[in-house]
Amino acid sequence: MEINTDEIKRQLKKHHGERVMHIIENNHLLGVPNILHILEFVGDNPDDVYSLIPVLKEIYLTPIESEYVSDQDPIELLSSVGYDAFVVETEEQKDSIKKYFRPNEELCTFRDPTRHIQNYIIHAVKRNATEIMPSENPSRQDEYGTSVISIQISKQGGYISIKNRYNHTVQNPDSTFNNNPDNIVPGLTNSLKKYFNVEFGTTNATIPNNFRMVHDQFIKFNYEVENVHFGPTYYFRGSNIVRLDKNSEIMLDYFVLDKKNKKLLNPSNIQDPAFDLLKEQLDGKNIRDEINPDNPKERIIFANGEKVASVMDGKITELDLPNAREIGDKFLQFNQTIRKINIPNVKTIGNNFLNMNSALMEFDAPSLESMGKWCLNSNTGLHKLNAPKLRRVDRFLRQNTELTEIWLPELEDAGDEFLRYNQKIKSVYLPNLQVAGGEFMMSNTELTEIGISQLKKCGSCFLACNEQIKTVVLPELVSTDNDFLRHNIDCDTLFVPKLKETGHNFIAGNRALTSVSFPELETAGGFFLGGNENIESLYAPKLRYVDRSFMVKNQKIKHLDLPALEKADGPLLLTNMILESANVPHLVDERIKAMLMYKIANRNMAPQNQPEPKKTVSGATGPTIQDILSDWHL
Repeated sequence: MEINTDEIKRQLKKHHGERVMHIIENNHLLGVPNILHILEFVGDNPDDVYSLIPVLKEIYLTPIESEYVSDQDPIELLSSVGYDAFVVETEEQKDSIKKYFRPNEELCTFRDPTRHIQNYIIHAVKRNATEIMPSENPSRQDEYGTSVISIQISKQGGYISIKNRYNHTVQNPDSTFNNNPDNIVPGLTNSLKKYFNVEFGTTNATIPNNFRMVHDQFIKFNYEVENVHFGPTYYFRGSNIVRLDKNSEIMLDYFVLDKKNKKLLNPSNIQDPAFDLLKEQLDGKNIRDEINPDNPKERIIFANGEKVASVMDGKITELDLPNAREIGDKFLQFNQTIRKINIPNVKTIGNNFLNMNSALMEFDAPSLESMGKWCLNSNTGLHKLNAPKLRRVDRFLRQNTELTEIWLPELEDAGDEFLRYNQKIKSVYLPNLQVAGGEFMMSNTELTEIGISQLKKCGSCFLACNEQIKTVVLPELVSTDNDFLRHNIDCDTLFVPKLKETGHNFIAGNRALTSVSFPELETAGGFFLGGNENIESLYAPKLRYVDRSFMVKNQKIKHLDLPALEKADGPLLLTNMILESANVPHLVDERIKAMLMYKIANRNMAPQNQPEPKKTVSGATGPTIQDILSDWHL
C-alpha cells in the first residue's frame, strides 16, 4: 500500500506541531505504516518526541535478526534456564502469577481484561522464586527482578515487552533484558517468532521514563498513580485508554473535572487531600474555563465566578483554596508544576506537602500554625516564604537552593534538618525558636547573620559548615548535641552564657576564635574545642567533666584554669607544648595530672626529643609519659 507522506506530514503538524513533524521527517519515519496511530498520544513537546526516536528507529527501521536458532519451543527453552513457563490463554492464567508480586508492584497486566486477547503472553516463574528475596538496592536485572517475568508480544507484530517482578520500583521495568529474549536464553527470539507466527524487533534502546507502550502506541503520561497513568487529555489503566471529552472534561493532575455534570472524578481512587478540597470548590458549581491571555496553552478554571485553578498540559500550575482550614498528608504528592497556591485560612498541614515543586517561587500562608514532616523540600525555585504564625515543623525547607527570604517570627520547634543545604540565604531571624533538631541550617554557605534569642536546646550539626558566620549569640542555650558549629572557620564571637552541657566535637575546627567563655558549663563531650588553634583563654569555672581529647590541637593556651574539673576521659591539650600553668585542684586522674606537669616542665620542646620523665605529683611516684601515651593508645 502506498503511503501518502504529504498527508502524514499535514496530520502530524496539525496534531503535534511543526517541530514534531520535522523530527519524524528528518528521521525517516514518515513511511512507517500506521505512524499516525503509533504517535497519537506522544504530545507536542519536541524534546519528548525526540527522546523516542532511538526506540522508534530500532523497532520500525532496523529490526534485529537473531543469530541464534533453536529447535526447541519457547517453553522448553525457558525450562532449560530454570523457569516454569506457560502460554496465557485465559484471564485466570493471566492473573495467576499475581501472588508473586508485592503490594504496589503488581503489573498493570492484572488490571487489563483484554491484555491476553491483544497480545501473545508467556509467563515464566523461576522454580525457586518463592525463596528469592528482594534486594535492598533493587535493579531491573537482579535475581529477584527476573525470577518472575511476563513476555508480551503484540499480535499485530512489531513490539515486544518483557516485564519485571519489581514492576515500577525500578526504572523501565517493561524493558527487562532490554526486551531481547535472547538475553534470557539464546535462541528464544526466533523460537517466539516461529511459535506465534509473528514478527517483532527487539531493541536495546530504552523507552523514556515518561512514556509507556500500550499495544503498538507510545503514550506520554504526566503521572502514574495507583497503576493508572494520566496524560494531558487521557488516562489509561492497563491497555484501556480513556480519552477525555475535550468539550466537557479537563484533566487536573490525576483528577478529572466533568464540567457538564459539575463534579470532580478520581479515576485512581488515590487518597489525596487535594481531591476533597477541590471537590468542595467545584462540585455542583457552574464551571467555566478560559484561555490565559498571557499563555495560550494554559486554562483558568472558575467555579461560580471564582478562580479555582490554572492548568497546563493536564498539570495544575495555580491553585486557590480560600475555604480550606486543614490540609492532610501527601497533598498533590506527584505535582511538580505549581507556581502559586493561595491558602489564606489554612492552619494545619500534614506530611509531604508540595515537595520538589521547582515552579513554586513564593509561599504565603498567613494563618498556618503547624506542618508535618518533609514539607516544601527541594523546591529549587522557591525564593520567599512567609508563615508568620507557624510554630512547629520537621525536616522543613531542605535543599531549597534559591531561597533568600523567610519570615517565621513565631516558630518554636524547628525539628530536624531545618533549612539544610540552602546556599543563598544570608540572614535568618527566629526570635521565638526554643528547640532545633539535628542538622539545623547545616551547610548554608552564604549565611552571615542569624537571630535566635530563645533557643534552649539544639541537635547535632547545629549550624555546621557555615563558613561565613562571624557572630553566634544564643543567650538561652542550655545543651547541645554533637558537632555544634563544626567547621565554621570565620566565627570569632560566641555568646552562650547559660550553656551547661555539650556533645562531641563542640565548635571543632573554628580557627577564628581567640577567647571563649562558658560560665555555666558543667559537662563537655569529646574533642571539645578541637582544632581551635588560636584560642588563648578559656573560662569555664563550673566544668566538672570532659570527655576524650579535650581541646586537642590548641596551640596557644598558656594557662588552664578549670577549678571545678573532677574527671577527664583521656588527655587534655594533647598537642599543646606552650602550657605554663594548670589549675585543676579537684581532678582525680593522676595520669592526666602527670601529663599536664610534663607539658609545663617541657614546654616549647618537641615531645619526641624528651627523655623519659621522672617527675611525680604530690610526692607520689607517677607513671611515665610513655606509660600514659601507651595506656591511651596515643
